[in-house]
Amino acid sequence: MTGAMYAAIGGLKSHMTKLNVIGNNVANVNTHGYKAQRMTFQESIYTTSRSGSNGGVTMGGNNPSQIGYGCSVGSIDLNMAPSTYAPTGVALDCMLTGEGFFMVGDKIDYDIEETGTPGEDDYNRTVTGSGIRNAEGLNEPLLTRVGDFWVDADGYICNRDNKVLYGFARVQNPNYKPGATKAEIAEQKAKGIDIESATIISTELVPLRVPLSAAAPTEKNGGLVEVTEDGETTTKALWKEGDPVYPYLSATGENRYASYKEVPSPVDPDKTTGDGSQAVAGKSQIAVAQNTNEKRVSDELITQLKGMSIGPDGSITGTCEGKTVVIGYVAIASADSPDGVTHMDGRYYKAMGGAGSLRVAALVDLPTKYLGNQVVTGEGDDMVAPPAADAILNDSGNSVKNGGLEASSTDVANEFAEMITTQRGYQANTRIVTVTDQMLEELVNMKR
Repeated sequence: MTGAMYAAIGGLKSHMTKLNVIGNNVANVNTHGYKAQRMTFQESIYTTSRSGSNGGVTMGGNNPSQIGYGCSVGSIDLNMAPSTYAPTGVALDCMLTGEGFFMVGDKIDYDIEETGTPGEDDYNRTVTGSGIRNAEGLNEPLLTRVGDFWVDADGYICNRDNKVLYGFARVQNPNYKPGATKAEIAEQKAKGIDIESATIISTELVPLRVPLSAAAPTEKNGGLVEVTEDGETTTKALWKEGDPVYPYLSATGENRYASYKEVPSPVDPDKTTGDGSQAVAGKSQIAVAQNTNEKRVSDELITQLKGMSIGPDGSITGTCEGKTVVIGYVAIASADSPDGVTHMDGRYYKAMGGAGSLRVAALVDLPTKYLGNQVVTGEGDDMVAPPAADAILNDSGNSVKNGGLEASSTDVANEFAEMITTQRGYQANTRIVTVTDQMLEELVNMKR
């Protein structure tokens, strides 16, 4: 066998691989969020029949003489540049205009441990398994460019592949102080603590969910209280039935908080929840906020939000009884090298070897600049800042377009042109195989 035969066979294999890449691109011409691939060739090994020399005093130099043995696959790359906008008319459909990814994954499991007696000094309630708090957990969710979101029966913002959208959720503010003076607000703000807002945006990455619907206020759940004004005592409701109920936060360290999940209620209606309020058989209850009333509870009924949409800043909003409700903000993942992400099954990617570090970004300014609600502590020489990798980027180069999805980046005209050149290259290599075979036939037929 001759080297030409092996070189041609290598060329045939490489051109077939390129045709596979082209076929995959053309097949996904209408796949939302698809990123076209590009294959490059590279020369294969060489054999040197004569080395080169620089020459001497009397003799001139000469170039090396080398023969190559075909080609091989050089690289198969992803082009992660943003594609065009494809309107769908679905309110929660959205696309990213810049380089970045939505983060989707599974729901987070919570573990609630209660010790002591509710209402007594020895009572303690610990919640673990809350959202992603630092850069070490950013690789847990999957990355995707397809924003086909909807609200499932549990109230979670999901895509059409049963994955939950991650973001920064609105929660009750544990530092909220009703009736605080301007001086108190300014003093605490200087320390990075917000006591003015009843709710805040947490910077822990959590699956985004529609708020729960508040139960009817009663004396038992702490919703009805007696208020004395001008010598007259009246009963006041602290909330209305159906009001949005957000999770609340519990301190896990100085200025660091963990999100609470609703407390599973017993099926026995004679039993009570951990905060001492009456449980409802077969339903869950949620303790709302330490800053309002520990016994404030809600049936696990999803708030019926109308006109839900995703804004250009990534905010997920809806209306409830005429008031705008902000569920939270979409988190955007950014890789050092977006073209280096690893394609998983279907529409998903992961930042593995070649992508560099993964950072999380928001399209708005958040209350704290670090994941997990971490803040800078101390002053001067004693100042301690969270790790730089935990910093949340402000991605001004990205925005969200709603009511549509990102179209496939396949360029049909380019793919067809590449198909022609690939076919001709494959055809030329078959000619080398044919000619080599004919030469070998002549060699075998030398002896008659």
